[in-house]
Amino acid sequence: MTRAGLQVKSDSDWRISADNSLLRRGTVAWMPDAEAWFERSFERLPETVRVNPLRNDSNAVEVWLQSVGAEPMEWYRGPGSSWVMPFERGGAEGEIRKLLISLHETGRLTRQEAVSMIPVMALNPKAGEAVLDMCASPGSKTSQIAEFMNGMGVLVANERSRKRCNLLVANIQRHRSRVTIVSNHDGRHIPSLSGNSGYDAILVDAPCTGSGTTRKNPEVWSKWKPSGGLGLHSMQVGLLNRAVDLLRPGGRVVYSTCSLDPVENEAVISQILQRRGDVRLTDCSEMMEGVSIQEGLQSWVPTDDDMQPLEGNPWAHPPTKEISEKLSRCVRVRGHMMDAGGFFLATIEKKHVQIGDVLEDISEVRLPEDSVQASQPLCKEDRLAFEKEFGSCDKPLWKRGKRIAIGTERMLDIWNERTTVSGGKAMVDGGRWRPLNIVHVGCEISEIRSGRPSRIIEDGAHLAREIARRRIVKIGDVEFEKLLAGEVIETDCMPSNKTDIRGGWLVSSELNPEPLPVWIGGKITAMMSKHEGACRVGLRGL
Repeated sequence: MTRAGLQVKSDSDWRISADNSLLRRGTVAWMPDAEAWFERSFERLPETVRVNPLRNDSNAVEVWLQSVGAEPMEWYRGPGSSWVMPFERGGAEGEIRKLLISLHETGRLTRQEAVSMIPVMALNPKAGEAVLDMCASPGSKTSQIAEFMNGMGVLVANERSRKRCNLLVANIQRHRSRVTIVSNHDGRHIPSLSGNSGYDAILVDAPCTGSGTTRKNPEVWSKWKPSGGLGLHSMQVGLLNRAVDLLRPGGRVVYSTCSLDPVENEAVISQILQRRGDVRLTDCSEMMEGVSIQEGLQSWVPTDDDMQPLEGNPWAHPPTKEISEKLSRCVRVRGHMMDAGGFFLATIEKKHVQIGDVLEDISEVRLPEDSVQASQPLCKEDRLAFEKEFGSCDKPLWKRGKRIAIGTERMLDIWNERTTVSGGKAMVDGGRWRPLNIVHVGCEISEIRSGRPSRIIEDGAHLAREIARRRIVKIGDVEFEKLLAGEVIETDCMPSNKTDIRGGWLVSSELNPEPLPVWIGGKITAMMSKHEGACRVGLRGL
């Protein structure tokens, strides 16, 4: 990874706090080139971004990035692209800063640290799969997974904290992905998605001490202690163990942290390998071509906060030579060699095992009625009302409160599948999200006013040709440009057969095919945020 023309800044205060830190002493035992890592740990990270390939103007975004001196990350493997900006993280200025913020706020790109993109590359989720992001907030990896899935399948983004769930929902809606369901559970106790099918792929980006993030979180130097990892180990093992439970046979899970401490990394993998006979640790190095990595540690010495050795489970080095040798398949990202932070990841596959017969005697179980705020498929009456307003739509639509969202066929499959309850002793037909605690479904596209679908909102405008063909009107380029500039225009620009229309519509033009939401009354007013307007103007002609 290169940064042409980037001014790298060192901070002497960081070095003062780091020189005698416990973290520096720890890394000597964990890294063969600890000194090289230490010397680069004071450089500010570059700003890195990922372009959303699901948006219609992704090519224009890439052209703009090139025009401001950004360079593509050649090692990135996935849909879309990732880029290194020619300035430090948070260092954009002037018009570049303004447009960068707007591109992020409208979901056209995601500002994300380079190494945090790697676990999703290793997971390699596919279109049509059922995927779980177990510890999802704030959602940068969730949106990346959604890009891999290309609008097909289902992605459950789970977050333990309700407050952080709200942040996750905001970022999912910003990204405008239709495949995502947001749930609110402790990952160690998250219920099965449906029946006995299991997930195809699961990401466990576990909470950790963040010892690999010194370049963006310099306070780590003074705050990190060995006891932090010791205290998190049991939870990390619990998360990964539950993830394996939720996998279908043949499914895969990626466990990752931004920690360098083997107690949070290899020791967790060692515990899972000891506990379970239905898993194997796989080699994911082929997905890491171009990424600077080292093999996982095969032995380590846990210490207390006085850096004195500790003995005994669960933190001790592997109990057998066989497990120790397998740990070499883990991956430690050498961030200092690629101008990034440090990261750890391991890929586990669930073995195919003999499964007992599925319970066929279904007990009658009555679940409480869903509240009007619960996400559920659009009923026949509401769907007919939607299509009357916007035209025929063959996409799965969902309703939650006063909003309509677009989802996927796989979501409907889950809704209609039998769902295990009461520890698997009884099963019920679908028609409920339970036992999952669902917070959000799909991408919101429309409002409901006075009991009927009203208008296509900005977040759904990029899908307008799929969901609202009847509500798109073509106007002149001059009039469209005036709307983008924030002007209110006269209705006489409308086609002769549309002069009497009112309410929420979408307009396009010859040079601006991407539909723009407007409100038509006595005049025509654009219904867009300042960020959407900035992006449309800033990307014009690119």
